[in-house]
Amino acid sequence: MMPGKVFGFLLLAMSLAGCVDAKLDVALTGANTAKASLLQEMRPDSFTAVSLADTLGETEWRAAVKAVGDATLAKKEAEEAGKDASDIVIPPLPPFYQPLAAKFCTSGGLLKRVDGGASCIETGEGAFGDIALGPLQQPLTFTPEGDGLIRIALPTQQLLDAVRPDMVLTPDIEAIIPALFANRRISIRFSGAEVTETNMTLAKDGLSASQDIAILDLISGKSELPDEFYAVVRAP
Repeated sequence: MMPGKVFGFLLLAMSLAGCVDAKLDVALTGANTAKASLLQEMRPDSFTAVSLADTLGETEWRAAVKAVGDATLAKKEAEEAGKDASDIVIPPLPPFYQPLAAKFCTSGGLLKRVDGGASCIETGEGAFGDIALGPLQQPLTFTPEGDGLIRIALPTQQLLDAVRPDMVLTPDIEAIIPALFANRRISIRFSGAEVTETNMTLAKDGLSASQDIAILDLISGKSELPDEFYAVVRAP
């Protein structure tokens, strides 16, 4: 088994703020090499909250986040949920966001979008043990299966650990978690010349397998997860 130092999702680091959709894509490029990318998409109110957490006092910070939210956030989500689009969820106080500001996109390419949100893309390519995305270095495993096949696996316990914050949540924060996490997802995709076995969703062309996970389901325990997500992939 070869552990790849493939990223820490930052998932609840970032996603508990209700601010990030994360997409992990791992593609075999050879018998001992792969290319991986991690795309994180942060919505406008959350990027404002993270960006200003260390620079504004509580009153000013709340006003800045709400101003962005009123203009850009939750209109579509609120309407889909049958709520008044002006009913904006105000995120937790600045101390919650300060560690996020220090961790978000520290080693990737940050793109500030015109809608006020932000995208971060991190990529790594090379030998299995050398790929690294993000600061947490969460292990993804590559296990040779013979005949040019590699078993790529991500332990689901890593995902569960990632969505358990290392801080005590107050009742106020717990109450707004459902709204903060609405429609936030983790997407995983493994690919190569052929996928011969997987417990994920196999693409019609047989070249990749993928899995989408609702972050709110992870937190609530509604997702029944296998011990790992895996795909046995033939190297190109």
